[in-house]
Amino acid sequence: MKVQEKDFNTYEFEGQPHLAIGEDYRYSATAILTHTLKLQSAKALAKKSWILTDDYQAEFKYKGHVFVLCTPLDSVDISPFDKNVPNEVTSELYDHIKSFKSVSLFSRIFTIAKSFFLPRNYEP
Repeated sequence: MKVQEKDFNTYEFEGQPHLAIGEDYRYSATAILTHTLKLQSAKALAKKSWILTDDYQAEFKYKGHVFVLCTPLDSVDISPFDKNVPNEVTSELYDHIKSFKSVSLFSRIFTIAKSFFLPRNYEP
């Protein structure tokens, strides 16, 4: 699947930049999370999803700041957990995510397996 610039939409909500990826479930939330966790300064904190639905939510830390990756509608959305995240950190993370091409099936399975040991909810 070829990734195109139009697949990434950055918008502002409540003063913070958010990133929406794809439409019509074009990208897997697990694949995007796997790609994000390739960064040395990224770490998964919590993950919950419901079997047989499209609901998915994961919290991860990047450079000491918490972000939420979720599927609220038909896209994968990423946003800062709180308003204290500097725009430079957010931009750096979003630029990395925009470089997404694909991740191997093995990497996705590894991310899924590790997520079984994460809490369902992130608590600051």
